[in-house]
Amino acid sequence: MKTKFTPEEVKKIARLSSLELAEKETEVFAKQFSTILEYFQILKEVEIPDINYNSDENHLSIGREDKVVESNISAEKFSPYMENGFFKVPKIIDPDH
Repeated sequence: MKTKFTPEEVKKIARLSSLELAEKETEVFAKQFSTILEYFQILKEVEIPDINYNSDENHLSIGREDKVVESNISAEKFSPYMENGFFKVPKIIDPDH
């Protein structure tokens, strides 16, 4: 499994994602991506015992009970960008590109 990213690979990913990155950013992202892949390599090596979740339902009761409560904040108070009950946001996709 590959564990190192080069700045050139980051530039390619940025181009495919339509992102503009400065040279320093590509170096930082290359290091961060490499670190993430190293963690995945560590996880591949960890032995995890087999647990049959179908026969043991005790894991389902872990946590808190979900409760539905009415909020005292309306959407209109939450954001000034409401229109007909929906959030109105600027267009992010340019049809000319």
